[in-house]
Amino acid sequence: MRRWTALAAAVLIAVVPAAASPAAAQAGAPDPADALKRQLRNERGVRISETNRYFFGGKSTVSGSGTRISGGLRLSPSGPVAADFTWRDLPRPEAGGLPSSGKPLPHRVIRVGRAVYNAADRHPGPVPDGKEWIRYPNGHRGGMAQDMARDASLQPIDVYDPSVMRAVLKRSTGGPVSGGFLYRGAMSHRELSRVSKHAVIGWASGRPIDGKSRGKVSWRLWTGRDGLPTRLVTADTVEAGKDALVKRSDTRYTGWGRSLVITAPPAGEVIDEADLLEYIRAQNTPIPEDAGNT
Repeated sequence: MRRWTALAAAVLIAVVPAAASPAAAQAGAPDPADALKRQLRNERGVRISETNRYFFGGKSTVSGSGTRISGGLRLSPSGPVAADFTWRDLPRPEAGGLPSSGKPLPHRVIRVGRAVYNAADRHPGPVPDGKEWIRYPNGHRGGMAQDMARDASLQPIDVYDPSVMRAVLKRSTGGPVSGGFLYRGAMSHRELSRVSKHAVIGWASGRPIDGKSRGKVSWRLWTGRDGLPTRLVTADTVEAGKDALVKRSDTRYTGWGRSLVITAPPAGEVIDEADLLEYIRAQNTPIPEDAGNT
């Protein structure tokens, strides 16, 4: 009788579904947080290709303006330390949802350490002859480059921060897909700001996210069989309801671990922002009034 009781209990255990577990703990799935941490080495990097689009209304399918980014990122044990990338503004589509006929102009940016250099060919004002680059201080990097210079991206999720990645995986469900694994999840802005070692800047306000934020980030993260990200798609929503503002970011990662060297532009081709402003003021100095001697 005891044998039959034990057998029945074993059968019941076998047919009861296992409790859901975090995606990172699934059998056979390498831990993406650990895989990324191993990539944080000097002189190693990754290639980035990203599209960002902005929407009004949580269910809007009509794309507004956006940004496209492509380039390389050099890593270190502390995270990204240099970037060389190009970004383009994507205009609003024309009537009927057709793509805009205008061709977006490229803006090239180089970041080395805390210094950020914008190519001078896109500067709206005069620039001295021979100066090809404008160097901005850390607190002001010039337009959109201020947000993307650190990691050549506008993603709200910092994949180079192991603590953020562990929080993402803890809040994800997922499983195997062709070529690797797919993780899906979401967290509030307040949760994201708590787990991030860097200040999380709200894309709509331009200010650090605080405890009053009502926004949230949802994601789909694809990784290869080695656990390294191949694609990250996020929806970063501000407020809620039908009037929500949404930024959708789609980033693809290639060439993890490649040797990558990024250097600052030649010093003779660089002008600091403060010196450029003085030059512009001098160019715009009004002509003195006629003293009556002409």
